[in-house]
Order: sequence, then C-alpha cells, then structure tokens
Amino acid sequence: MRRVPWVALSILLAGFVSWLATFLQPVSNLLPGCPFKRLTGFACATCGMTRCVMALGRWDWREAFHWHPALTAAAALLPALALWDLRRAWRRDPYPRLPDSKAARVAIWLILLGVWAMQVARGI
Repeated sequence: MRRVPWVALSILLAGFVSWLATFLQPVSNLLPGCPFKRLTGFACATCGMTRCVMALGRWDWREAFHWHPALTAAAALLPALALWDLRRAWRRDPYPRLPDSKAARVAIWLILLGVWAMQVARGI
C-alpha cells in the first residue's frame, strides 16, 4: 500500500498560500474586519492571524510573533512535522493514532486563552 505524505503536502501548500498572501498586502485594508471585534469591541482569539500569515510570507518572524504568537510558534514547528511525515511515508508506516489526552486538550485551550487575553490587553 502506498503511503502519501498528506501532512507534508499540506504544509507545503500552507507555505505557498502564505507566500501568496504577501501579494494581498496592498489590498489588505479592503479585507473584512473581525465580526467579533466589531460587535464586542474586544479582540477574538484569532485576531491578528491574517496579518501574521502575511508577515510569515515575507519571512518577518518578529512581526508575525507580534500579531499571533501561537500561530508563529506552530509555524516554526512545521518543518520538523513535515520531515517526520516524509520519513513516515518513505518507511511506509501508517499514521499513528491521535493521543486521547485530557492534559493535551487543556494545554491547547490554555494557550489559546492566553493568546486571547494578550490580544485583548494589547488592544489588537
């Protein structure tokens, strides 16, 4: 059975889309704003992601981290994940089962809540 490196291909596509997003920079002011922020006046947990992706497309990691630290940290881990997936496909190993860890789910929620609190505090 042939093993396709779907994760690595997805990461490659995400990198390409991030690079394409740099061409949206001149018209980024025309993009619709965050409806949650418009309704409540507070930033949502994903506020800054579009600008973060545009900064990553320009390889401006500092600005990307300013706009959304969690997404920037995840983007920094993507090359290692892609290499793992290519190795897995080369060895014809199946994908491992996702862990069913309550601690991992709580940690992810805490990271997102922390980023959200930071975004609100900074007024992004």
